[in-house]
Amino acid sequence: MGGNDTTRRQEIDRLRLAAFGALGGLCGWLLLDVYWDSGAPRLVLFLTVLAGGFFAAALAMAMHMRAARAAILSLAAALPPAVLMTWSSLRFPSVSDFLGSGHPLLAGFVLLALPVPFLMAREEGNWRDYARLFIITWNLVVRYAAVWIFTAVVWAVIYLSDTLLSLVGLDIIERLIEIPAVAWAVSGAAVGLGMAVVDELEDYVSPYLVLRLLRLLLPAVLIVVLVFLVSIPFRGLSDLFGNYSAAGTLMAIALAAVGLISIGVDASDDEMAGGAFMRTVVRALALTLPVLAALAAYAVWVRVADYGWTPSRIGAAAGVVVSAGYGLLYAGAVLSGAEWAGRIRGANVLMAGALVVLAALWLTPAVDAEGISARTQLARFEAGESTVEELPAWEMRWDWGSAGAAALQRLGEVQDHPEQAALEAKLAAVAGSTGRWDKPAVTEPGITLEVFQSLLTVRPEGAQPPEGTFDGIQPYQLREWIAGCQRTDAQGRAGCVLVVADFLPGQPGEEAMLFFRTAGRSVGTAEMAVRQANAVRFVRENRANGVPALGAEEFFDRLYSGDFVIGPAQVNALSFGSTEYLMLP
Repeated sequence: MGGNDTTRRQEIDRLRLAAFGALGGLCGWLLLDVYWDSGAPRLVLFLTVLAGGFFAAALAMAMHMRAARAAILSLAAALPPAVLMTWSSLRFPSVSDFLGSGHPLLAGFVLLALPVPFLMAREEGNWRDYARLFIITWNLVVRYAAVWIFTAVVWAVIYLSDTLLSLVGLDIIERLIEIPAVAWAVSGAAVGLGMAVVDELEDYVSPYLVLRLLRLLLPAVLIVVLVFLVSIPFRGLSDLFGNYSAAGTLMAIALAAVGLISIGVDASDDEMAGGAFMRTVVRALALTLPVLAALAAYAVWVRVADYGWTPSRIGAAAGVVVSAGYGLLYAGAVLSGAEWAGRIRGANVLMAGALVVLAALWLTPAVDAEGISARTQLARFEAGESTVEELPAWEMRWDWGSAGAAALQRLGEVQDHPEQAALEAKLAAVAGSTGRWDKPAVTEPGITLEVFQSLLTVRPEGAQPPEGTFDGIQPYQLREWIAGCQRTDAQGRAGCVLVVADFLPGQPGEEAMLFFRTAGRSVGTAEMAVRQANAVRFVRENRANGVPALGAEEFFDRLYSGDFVIGPAQVNALSFGSTEYLMLP
């Protein structure tokens, strides 16, 4: 009888959570599909965040406490981010602009996700019990990952079933899933059912396997970080501020190290990484964190000193604060003596609380990233510390909400500026834009077509790029090409060469092929063709991991010396008139 009772209870729980998940899916459909474009967008935003947070937290808690208690705690977890995100959206003229800025979503997720393990541990008797917090947190991560994989499999089975039935002329499944409400309900039910099953199998769906595997990365990450830090005195800091975000990279590796260190110390001394070697690795990695945080802080400071504050740089500064907090607490714990692992666990609890506070402040006027950025950029421009080219007018219009609009209005009132004509042209271009993606080709300081052309070498000597070759180049392309130009060889020659020739004999005019050094010192290519007859143009990029039979040094040396031949490719084709089939070597 006991086995039958257990099976019956499991079936009831599965039905209950599947129905609850389906209800959550229907709420998502109503809020995001039906009412999202209604006349009360901020009310819909509030209800969407509240409902999403409530159902996500309730599914996590449902099998660990009574349903009514889980509902109360889930509502308590979801209400603060819903209120604060709605309040924060008032900085923007529309909810879509608010969500498009990106960072409020991260703050809202942190504000919702981090308190849930504490609420669950509190129901078990002690919200400060680190062992329970650790297990609950990683259980949630692994279980939600398994649930979403299960949901994806459910949809794969649905589509395969529809394909099978379509072979005999039945389209009932297709008709059902084309109904938005049904699709949302099915997804929600799959999530709820999956959560019920993984909770039943908690002895099997355990985070321990994942944690043990991740521990193996500790020595590799330590070696990479040490090699990086040891190389700095020989290479200098100038390379930290090149094509890619140095601060972002440093903070990412620092936060990855934080995660690995937490996994290494585990829930208790009995569970932590065993052996003197692994514990030494954990301590050594912890001691590198303050250095990584300091370098990230320096990288952010350099960018802010050169170009002023923007929301992304304020976000980077917040990331530096978090990295520094972890770094100082971890390093202090390691240097404190025998109880270092316990102090790291205490630091994790403290930093979790700090992250929740920071996320909450980010959504209040206390940390108005757009307002701070708009005011400081305007002050820099009025003081003559930045040029029209450096002025982030586009970001003010589309990313910085009401504060950006106010700054643009103030700029429009400027008279007798030394660059008045350029300012008016830039403001007119921004005012005439039709959307977030209708952006001028170049807005980033120092990333201009003129800078690129000043670094570029054209071959054969005396050749000129076909007219219109660089029209419509996107900023990300130009940024990468300039970075390639700046990767010089031993003779100081730029790492970018444009070869101009009649590469396509069947088409009028000449074409151009750009070669540039990539970050790995290999060669990337960009092919550009200008069609004189019908003005059709294309840019095609091929990120090569190397050049066959030639290293990058020899490749560019031959381009510079002219040691190359332009002629037919060494390949035959199967032709049907103008249609050709090629076998590429």
